[in-house]
Amino acid sequence: MSDSDDDSEVSFKTAEETSPSRGKTIFPITSHELSSLETKLNRIVYIQQADAVYHKAISDMRNQMSISLVAEPSFYGRHRPVAVLVVATTNQTYVFDIQALGAIFPELVKLLEAEHPRKVVHYSHRIADQLLYKHRINLKGVSDTFVALCVARQDRSPFLLQEAISSVFNIPLIELLCEEVTGVRESRKLFTARPLSVGQLRFLGRMAILQNQMHDRLIFGNICAGMQRMSATFSQSFCRFRNGSDVAMYMGPKSRFGFQCIDPYYNSCADFLPLPEANLINHPKKKGNN
Repeated sequence: MSDSDDDSEVSFKTAEETSPSRGKTIFPITSHELSSLETKLNRIVYIQQADAVYHKAISDMRNQMSISLVAEPSFYGRHRPVAVLVVATTNQTYVFDIQALGAIFPELVKLLEAEHPRKVVHYSHRIADQLLYKHRINLKGVSDTFVALCVARQDRSPFLLQEAISSVFNIPLIELLCEEVTGVRESRKLFTARPLSVGQLRFLGRMAILQNQMHDRLIFGNICAGMQRMSATFSQSFCRFRNGSDVAMYMGPKSRFGFQCIDPYYNSCADFLPLPEANLINHPKKKGNN
């Protein structure tokens, strides 16, 4: 397909033109992370046929707890098929050229429709709609970075993936993009022209890798921050005692010593989470319980 295919003046604006304010930086990226990112971008695996490399990628993905998933183009949902599907695992990044492959094959479909591995995606409502109506794939096991961003910031403003990454990691947006994404040729911006350029491949890999890191930062660094603080305090419950005999009296199997660190969270959930059966004799039934 040539660059002129699908060229149109009527399209969504580029991320640069519509980028919202990036004034709420959460987690600036470190130099070590940038170095690791560059290493991973230099070994992107580009897959155009169902060969040994393809099957090795499927095996790698199958063994992950979670994978980062990027589909292009996905902005239009069901109105355009997936041309490129990008998956970042712990150590590798795969670019599946769906246009060259001709379809999303059964092995990959099975992974996408399974609850595990967990799929880290952004704007999952568009991607799920696209996969269902263009490829008959029911995407499951979703963890959406846009939802995480909204929860972390208590703000539901629109943020494209590249905008979210720019804001969360304090990376200038222009450093994340490539010439094809900011250009005027729709077939290049939508990743339907072939061959894909090095710039496009690196852009796709960068989005998938940083999407995964952004997910972890938002979940563990912000959304679960309260639990992390309670865990840290709880872990030190016994450590403050220097005398072993003082500790021994609090270490019985039924001891609740240190549980006060969890009480604020526990109390808010006490009506919803059942107590372990072994402890029921120590806790009178609440009014309304059977």
